[in-house]
Amino acid sequence: MPAPIGILGGTFDPVHNGHLRLAVELAEALELAEVRLVPSARPPHRGAPIASPGQRAKWIRVAITDEPRLRLDDRELLRRGPSYTVDTLASLRRELPDTPLCLLMGRDVMAALDKWHEWRGLFEHAHIVLVERPDTDTELPAAVADEVERRRVGDAADLRGATHGLVHVCTPPPLTISGTRIRELLAAGRSARYLLPDVVLEEIQDAGVYRREPAPA
Repeated sequence: MPAPIGILGGTFDPVHNGHLRLAVELAEALELAEVRLVPSARPPHRGAPIASPGQRAKWIRVAITDEPRLRLDDRELLRRGPSYTVDTLASLRRELPDTPLCLLMGRDVMAALDKWHEWRGLFEHAHIVLVERPDTDTELPAAVADEVERRRVGDAADLRGATHGLVHVCTPPPLTISGTRIRELLAAGRSARYLLPDVVLEEIQDAGVYRREPAPA
């Protein structure tokens, strides 16, 4: 069976070092062939991204130029309608029928999983890797917790023996960086250096994406 592929979704508004380092850590820990960064066009459960789809895709592309384990997957940006993860996984499964797919998500995201569109259908197309962080102890809804316990495997190697349907819990080293904080810094005219790749920061500053307009006199 081919090596598993990781799927890391989000708005990536903007992509930053927390996203990139997490993707590399999980690629190594889970022995993934690659991790696909999948920017959402119209996230159903949060506000629309500030940066355009084209800008966010470009920033990911330039950020991962020298990292062969990471890949931009822009299918949600090209698809009309809400960016439902189950549709994305179904599309990937049609393209990769024999490859294990691993949907990577934090506990804070999984805590709202029961509100996702056809959330139980995720397990028909992929494994879920629950990424734990020391600063997050959010309780999972009962229905989600039941699915996690029923499908949970302790060894990441088990993810390579099936194409979908399992849950594995992984705790990578912590690296706390948020897109919200980066946007706030840039809007205030403060430095966001070392929080995201220099090449991405330069693109953002050149375009003035998050710059706060001065109040009228």
